[in-house]
Amino acid sequence: MDTEWMTYTLDFSGLPAGTVAPTPYSAGTARLILIAVVAGALSAVTVLGNALVILSIIVNRRLRTINNYFLLSLAVADLIIGVFSMNFYTLYLLVGYWPLGATLCDLWLVLDYAVSAASVLNLLVICLDRYLCMTRPLSYPAHRRRGSAAAMIGGAWLLALALWAPAILGWQTSGGRRAVVAYECYAHLLASPAVTLATTLPSFYLPAIVMVGLYCRLSAASRGRLSALQAQRGARWTSCPSVRDFPFQRRSWVTSDPGSDLSLNRESSTPKPGGSQKASRYHPQTVAAARHAVDEDDNKTETESSNEDLHRTAFAAFASCPSLRSQDRRRRRVMARERRVTNTILAILLAFIVTWTPYNVMAVVAAFCHVCIPLELWIAGYWLCYVNSAINPACYALCNVTFRKTFCRLLRCRGNKQR
Repeated sequence: MDTEWMTYTLDFSGLPAGTVAPTPYSAGTARLILIAVVAGALSAVTVLGNALVILSIIVNRRLRTINNYFLLSLAVADLIIGVFSMNFYTLYLLVGYWPLGATLCDLWLVLDYAVSAASVLNLLVICLDRYLCMTRPLSYPAHRRRGSAAAMIGGAWLLALALWAPAILGWQTSGGRRAVVAYECYAHLLASPAVTLATTLPSFYLPAIVMVGLYCRLSAASRGRLSALQAQRGARWTSCPSVRDFPFQRRSWVTSDPGSDLSLNRESSTPKPGGSQKASRYHPQTVAAARHAVDEDDNKTETESSNEDLHRTAFAAFASCPSLRSQDRRRRRVMARERRVTNTILAILLAFIVTWTPYNVMAVVAAFCHVCIPLELWIAGYWLCYVNSAINPACYALCNVTFRKTFCRLLRCRGNKQR
């Protein structure tokens, strides 16, 4: 991140070694205490939150997915910012000058700029990965393995380091002498407004525009995929009757077939009282009893045959239901996972844009009118970029139930590995 506000500080190059330099905050001790408390609390929250993310992925096997490996890389970058960048910057603000020497100054600058750039590139990789998963569901997952994810993460870190380390270290000296004055610590290459503008555009605005575009496409693809899964689910379950409805459907199947209607069979075999019957030449009781027995056997055989047909029909109707239920459970898990991932990316992207935009807008304004930005506003914008590292773990917990439950287990010291 840029440090143009340093040009407002006093030039201590003429002070002898060991002289205590004046601080811009010497007017109020209460203000120094407030800065120390707020900065310390923010650093503690950042370290705790990102450490919980890292430990959650380690102890919970359900969180060891390709998606969360990208979040793990982002959490590592945010943890470094919380441990080193925030605390060194707080020391610089409280003391009013850089007391740790030129070597530590350069190392802090390289670490701060490179890790901040790695955070942005990790966000870009996360959005790109999800976009490819949604738009190429057949070809991309075949190549999406842990090795490829590690290569993407490593590439983001190496690119961030390669962009900033040589530039910062090379511009800190000029003609064999250190270009940055004593008791100050800033990236000398960013002293030029043109260079500031040239670095701000590709380091923030271009990635932000690309990520917003990818998320819009990702959101549209996600909604389309979820709609297709829900439509497919509804079409399959329409043809599968419910088990609770089977007695009613069985009754409708029985009454819809006249040949299997038992009441009709009984009605046809039982003479109506008072009705005329056709005379027969034989009226022995034995013949009537034999005929009655034959009718009962016929009715029994017909009923058994009808019931057997009904059971075959019911078995055919319900045979596919268990597999449909299993497929439905899988589809619901897929839809829930897609919602969680999409919501998590949206939360991270919004946090990134909200916290990084003010400082980068000021950087563009300062490229044309440097004195238009007050020192306090520079510091507030710079700290707001750091706040993003503290917000990201909260985004994971709010959008992912598994992360939230694992956080609670770890905070209660019950972080045993989950199988």
